[in-house]
Amino acid sequence: MTPSECTNKDDIRFQIDLIDKEIIALFAKRFQYVCEIVKYKNDVESIIARDRKNHVIRERGEWAANHGLDKDTFEQIYRFLLEHNIRKEMEMHERRPQTPKRD
Repeated sequence: MTPSECTNKDDIRFQIDLIDKEIIALFAKRFQYVCEIVKYKNDVESIIARDRKNHVIRERGEWAANHGLDKDTFEQIYRFLLEHNIRKEMEMHERRPQTPKRD
């Protein structure tokens, strides 16, 4: 159903709820990749990856703007998301068994 096909607030709210469920499912799928990438990051610097973080934030803002959405809002959303993911990656990294150093 398209927005213009909705005939009342309940129709619109139902459609918004369906979209939000899809968005949450996509965030869950995205987080699975976040968990997986920790295997390839060997230190705190690679987890924080400032250049990558800044690039993603800017790019997602541009993607949002290309869809007629507010660039700054989506940059803030992704900044929050990436900072959350970095904290989770740090926790996973700290729990990972350390390999003994060879002399």
